[in-house]
Amino acid sequence: MPAQDEPRAVTIKDVARRAGVGLGTVSRILNGYENVALQLRQDVFKAIEELGYRRNTVARSMRLGKTHVVGCMATDIRQPIAAEMIAAAESVLHEAGYALIVASSHNDDHREAEILSLMQDRVVDGMILAVNRDNDPETLRRLAAIKIPLVLLERNPDGGFDAVVTRQRAGVRQATEHLLALGHREIALVGGHPDTWLGREQQAGFEEAFARRKRPVPAGRVFKVGGFGPSELQALLDGEPRATAIITNISEIPGILRFCASRRLVLPDSLSLVSIGDADILEVMTPPITAVRGHGTKVGRLAADLLLKRMSGKRRATSSKGLFVPMHLEVRQSSSSPKLSSSSEEAANARRRRDRQGAAT
Repeated sequence: MPAQDEPRAVTIKDVARRAGVGLGTVSRILNGYENVALQLRQDVFKAIEELGYRRNTVARSMRLGKTHVVGCMATDIRQPIAAEMIAAAESVLHEAGYALIVASSHNDDHREAEILSLMQDRVVDGMILAVNRDNDPETLRRLAAIKIPLVLLERNPDGGFDAVVTRQRAGVRQATEHLLALGHREIALVGGHPDTWLGREQQAGFEEAFARRKRPVPAGRVFKVGGFGPSELQALLDGEPRATAIITNISEIPGILRFCASRRLVLPDSLSLVSIGDADILEVMTPPITAVRGHGTKVGRLAADLLLKRMSGKRRATSSKGLFVPMHLEVRQSSSSPKLSSSSEEAANARRRRDRQGAAT
C-alpha cells in the first residue's frame, strides 16, 4: 500500500487567499499593527481559525534575533520563597510579552551546567538565576561567558553581576536578637548553604547578634539546609545544654513540627521557633509561627524589571552592587521566654511520668 503524502503545512499565503487580502495585510495583523480595518482583521482571524494556521515562531525568532523567552533556574522550585519569586517574575515578564521557562538544579553542579547550556542553545533572550555556588570559580567563569543579560536571585558574588537580594544578614540578626531579648541563650540556626551569599549572610547575622551582646555563639549550633534532620534535632533537644530555640529556613519548618508532634513537644513552651521566610500558612498554624518576612514577590518583580531593562539595551552601571530588599520580623506566638532550664524540665518530665504510673496503678 503506497504511503500517503504528509499533509502540507498551512502558510500565510493560504490565509491571505482564504481571507481575500494581500500578504502584507496578514503580516501586519499577525505582528500586532493596529492600522488595519476591523472587517479585514476579522476576515483574517476567521481564515486562520478555519485553516488551522500556526506561525513558525522559530523562523520568526531567527529573523528578528529575539525569542521573547526568558530562562529561569532555581535550586528547587518547590521551595515556597523560590515559587513566590518566580511567580512574581513571570507576571512582570508576561505583561512585557515574554514567556518564562523554569528549571531546578537540585544543588547538582552537573545539572546546573546542563540547564545553562540548554537555555543558551534554545536562544533565550535573558536569564534569572539562583546558582548552586556563587563562590565557585568555575561557576563564576561559566556565568561570565554567557553573552545574554542575566540577573541573579539571592546571589551576589562581589557585585560582579546584576543581582536582587534580600538583606538576609539584618533579617537573621533581628530574629536572633529577638530570642536573646526573651532570655534564650542556646539558640540554633538552620541556614542556607555556606557556598551561597544567602547562607553566608544568614550565618553572619546570627553571629553579629551574639557579638552585639558580647556573648559567644553556642558551639555546634549552626546547621545548613539539607543537613538538618530528626537526628540533629533530637541531639539539640536531648543534649546538655539543651537548645531552647531554633531559627530556620522555612523549608525546614514542616520537619521540625512533625518531630515536635511525635515527641509531644508544645511550642513555645518546649521550644521557640522562628522561620526565615514567611508564608500565609505560618500565620494560621497552631501556634502561629514567628517569621522574618523577605518579600519574595518584590524580589521577583525587581529581578524581572531589571532583566527587561538589560534586554532593552540599557547598560549596567559599573558601580552597581545589586538591588537590596529589606526584611522585617513578624513576632507571633511560636517564640517566648524559655519556660524551664534543661535540668528543671527533665525533673518536671520525670514527675509527670511518676504521676502517670501512680494513676495507672
